[in-house]
Amino acid sequence: ATVSVLYCPLPNMTDTPVAIPAGSCYEFVVAEPQKREKAGALDLSYWTYQINTKTNLDVFKSPTMKAVRRYNDFVWLREALVEENPGVIVPPIPEKSLKGTLEKVSGGNSSSSPLRSYRQRAMRKFLVRVGAHPTLRDAKPFVSFLELEEESEFAKVTKMPKKKVEVELSMTQMMKMFSKSKSSDDGTWEETRQYIAQLESSLTMLKDRVELLVRRRRETGGSLKEFGKAFAKVGDIERSYEEGPLSTALVDVGHHSEHLAYVYGEQADVETTQVAETIGYYIGMCGAIKDIIKRLQKICQTRDTLEQVLNNLNIDKSNAKDTKVAQIESEIAVITAKYEEAKQLSEDSAATFKEELQRFHREKQYDIKQMLKSFVELQLEYANKMKKSWETLLPSVDSIRLD
Repeated sequence: ATVSVLYCPLPNMTDTPVAIPAGSCYEFVVAEPQKREKAGALDLSYWTYQINTKTNLDVFKSPTMKAVRRYNDFVWLREALVEENPGVIVPPIPEKSLKGTLEKVSGGNSSSSPLRSYRQRAMRKFLVRVGAHPTLRDAKPFVSFLELEEESEFAKVTKMPKKKVEVELSMTQMMKMFSKSKSSDDGTWEETRQYIAQLESSLTMLKDRVELLVRRRRETGGSLKEFGKAFAKVGDIERSYEEGPLSTALVDVGHHSEHLAYVYGEQADVETTQVAETIGYYIGMCGAIKDIIKRLQKICQTRDTLEQVLNNLNIDKSNAKDTKVAQIESEIAVITAKYEEAKQLSEDSAATFKEELQRFHREKQYDIKQMLKSFVELQLEYANKMKKSWETLLPSVDSIRLD
């Protein structure tokens, strides 16, 4: 099966956060993964995902596109978007899994393994969220990722040096920066950092509990299946002695228990995709926010270091001999340009991050509400399924007559 979602300003879409940029419209279809066999004796096989995209954005050469990408290509895309957009919260992608590496080594061939099915959904969600972001939706790396169908052409893009937006320091200036334990802006985001740390910890605990619930549900389903087999066996033995309502009821309960085991498994699957994965996504978002705070602090440290260097140069100039003044002024001009660039970057990044945090809180509020609603509705739906399922057995049981 493929995973498809239309992402544009349409009402009543369960996967649509608030504040969708007007005029943005993407449709992403992420197909089931296909295995690429190893090219050499030492190479590992890997899985690829075909991405079909439809869009009405003018930045693309065509409104329809097709590209085949592997997991590492998603890693490259996210890293490129992060590097080029300081202050922007880039949505997370699923982490590299040891289990996935072991599957490569062992030669697992099923395209529908839980890991790959999860990745398929998570990668679609990543594309959807990037496609809805007003800054990221037409970023050059994103356009290349979706548009370059020829894999060799895309490979060239991924090997190009990443665009650097931060001011680079000399080795001496870097040593001065690292010798400073704090920046003047270190406390600016402390409240946000503490909130995100607490939120991440609470969400991780919640995810663990949901996954425990899902495991217990699967275990209950497995127990019901074995329970059903035992009932059916008793019914078969009873039938071999005397076929009648009792043996029929025993066999019916046995077979019905197997059906109920399937219902429990189905509920566990839906709870995983609609609840556990939503929580996991926001744990990833918390990690992305923590990385941004660290980066903003580094940007501010660079700015402060350059300011210190500039102050020292001005002192040196006031004490220098006439023969050295021209050289120092030249250095001052270079450092001043770097300082102004670093100062502007720190201001722009901080302003962007403030807007991003507002966006994060709006989307979180919407998504968590939808998750809670889905969870409650799931409990009602499957409780009703269980009730109706058991009720179908009553006629068979009631038909037993006691002599």
